[in-house]
Amino acid sequence: MLEKMYDGTSVHFAFNIWDFSSAQAVMDAAKNVGENVILQTSTNIYQSLPPCELRRFVTSYAKRLGITAWLNLDHCRNEELVRDAVDKGWDSVMLDMSQMGLSQNIEAVNRLNDYVNIKKYPTYIEAEVGVLQGAEDDIEAIESKIASQADIDEFIKKAHFDALAVSFGNAHGNYKTKPQLHYELVEYAVKKSGKPFVVHGASGLTGQDVKKLASIDGVRKINISTELKLAAHQGYQEAASKGWMEKNGFQPVRVQQCIYMAVKQKAEEKMLMLEGDR
Repeated sequence: MLEKMYDGTSVHFAFNIWDFSSAQAVMDAAKNVGENVILQTSTNIYQSLPPCELRRFVTSYAKRLGITAWLNLDHCRNEELVRDAVDKGWDSVMLDMSQMGLSQNIEAVNRLNDYVNIKKYPTYIEAEVGVLQGAEDDIEAIESKIASQADIDEFIKKAHFDALAVSFGNAHGNYKTKPQLHYELVEYAVKKSGKPFVVHGASGLTGQDVKKLASIDGVRKINISTELKLAAHQGYQEAASKGWMEKNGFQPVRVQQCIYMAVKQKAEEKMLMLEGDR
């Protein structure tokens, strides 16, 4: 029987992928470091890829490697699309209604919980309190809104979810200045909810920041998106520097191999960040 995403006390990295090759690179990285891993699709990527085929590929390739790889739908505001991902076998879905009023957020999460229960799917529901500044695919917020303890309390009391993310000074994309992370808010949310905690916006955080967050009992998932995309861009640049992207000498296989290696190396680097702390 496959390990469930939140079995035990392991901290798993979750990487946003955009195609089958990036999914393969992340799973190969996980195999190399001896870890299980979470693959995430944004709303845009979910809509651009064939979900049933991606689900089958992730399952079969992870089995070949001897690891467990889970699929999560990341930051989706479309309730119909979230239900579709549940139907297609995604292991976890994040219904992100954090920019709406707290009561609307709670109501939407509970509607999703009802759907999962009626269908009797083993899908985890991830929810968020507070708003993260920055942009990630189609999700963008100009200003952050750090979650308050009162909002966390009300959400935990009224919403039915399996994993919780809160805005604690983290952000999507690259950090332009050193973030002021409210670790005490993470500890508060974990203690109050008793549910797995998800760290969003981990791209660009220092190794020290990531290790400190991972050391908090209850932190179970750490999301990486921007750094993986930047690694892919470095792969493009390497291919270009070798002349493999010139019009008369275009080498698509070599270009793709450069991208694959860059993504794989970055995923390995992030997972090894916690080596010895697990």
